[in-house]
Amino acid sequence: MRGASTEEPAAPAGKGDLTRRRILDAAAAEIARHGPAGASLGAIAAAADLRTGSLYFHFASKQRLVEAVLEEGISASLRRLDEAMVMPSGAPVDRLRAGVHAHLRALAELSDYAVVVLAPRFTDQPEQSGFRALRREYLRRWAELVADAQADGTLAAGPEPGEVRDLLLGALNAAGLAGQPPARTAEAVFALLRLPA
Repeated sequence: MRGASTEEPAAPAGKGDLTRRRILDAAAAEIARHGPAGASLGAIAAAADLRTGSLYFHFASKQRLVEAVLEEGISASLRRLDEAMVMPSGAPVDRLRAGVHAHLRALAELSDYAVVVLAPRFTDQPEQSGFRALRREYLRRWAELVADAQADGTLAAGPEPGEVRDLLLGALNAAGLAGQPPARTAEAVFALLRLPA
């Protein structure tokens, strides 16, 4: 399945965990294709090899399932960013490069989730939603990467870190969702930003 999770559980997953993962992957694919309103619970259940009624054992409603897909998509991106930040050198240029690679990897490996997470209609989720909190954290970390790169001269100072972050992520998202190879996109971005080798 395109965009299916590639996460390996830390501990052996139980049957319920594996079923939940199948549902989330199926829901991400269905919502990416048809949007939340057009997504069919029957199609999600069939793709997850379940009966439609079984979905309610794991998710109280279709809305809760959509929220869980959003939360999983951004959580998986955060995990990739965290993994990328574990490096011997903490130099801002290295951290920025690692962040770009992590973001592009998330777009490629979690393509269905990425389509759902990046859909404009989800930016107005309730403020208390788990997705909104996770999204704010992801954007905060990216603004910090940019600010650190500006402070050491890797990136030009002047523009607000949040604006630079939004421009950078917008370019990465557009190229990634268009199917551009992650390595080629990363190299193009690094050349554009004139990042030292």
